[in-house]
Amino acid sequence: METDFYVVSSDPGRHKMGFLPGQAQQKVLKAFQKYPLKSLDGSGDGVAAVNTALNTTAPTVSASVDTSKRSVSVLEDSKPQLTEDGKQVPVGNGGVAANYTWTQTLEDVSIQMEVQPGTKAKDLICRIEASKVFVALKSDPTKPLLEGEFPDKIRADESIWSLESNHMLNISLEKIKQTWWASALKGGPEIDTSQVDSRRNIQEYDEVTQGAIRKAVYDQRQQMSGGVHLTAEEKMLEDAKNLPGSPFLPPTQKNP
Repeated sequence: METDFYVVSSDPGRHKMGFLPGQAQQKVLKAFQKYPLKSLDGSGDGVAAVNTALNTTAPTVSASVDTSKRSVSVLEDSKPQLTEDGKQVPVGNGGVAANYTWTQTLEDVSIQMEVQPGTKAKDLICRIEASKVFVALKSDPTKPLLEGEFPDKIRADESIWSLESNHMLNISLEKIKQTWWASALKGGPEIDTSQVDSRRNIQEYDEVTQGAIRKAVYDQRQQMSGGVHLTAEEKMLEDAKNLPGSPFLPPTQKNP
């Protein structure tokens, strides 16, 4: 649902709604960057101005923060449950590592990690390549904050990163293959992929696939009922399935 973008949850898998902190903004930004911008005033393609705006960091808000206490709190909140064979029970279809958490869908992976409060985007080195990622402070590039190889290749040119509230780094990766990852990085703690929530909303599919799914469900119900004893609702659906605009019709026959 679109209202999920306004809900923040530390465990969206359990609550069945919402996003981890910064994840909703990241998805919107990724969608915004997918297509090139056009300039109406003839001053250029508009891309340079947008890149400048995206790289401009928000002003740092002064606050008294006990970093050690917050880190302990985050670690306790993120402590994963384990299966009998020692793998993590998926949360948001992802898991928890020593210094980051991650979630995934069949199409993408999101990694979230805390950095030193007050850090700005311009202070970071964040290199996302097809098979690996590297994050460090420009002031000390020899000490990576995050480094590793992905379990499978990603589309580097469609992957982005952002910094929220000057302390939460969000990395969004687009998968090439629609598969479930057992870990965000090779060698990291693994989740039990047999327990991921693989359900998808029918609206996520294209129009042809939606029609095929609805028809398959209807045919299955008909078969289970033996083709008789239809309810009033089922009878109405049977009568309507061949009407113009019906989702059961091939696309070429929907609008005669």
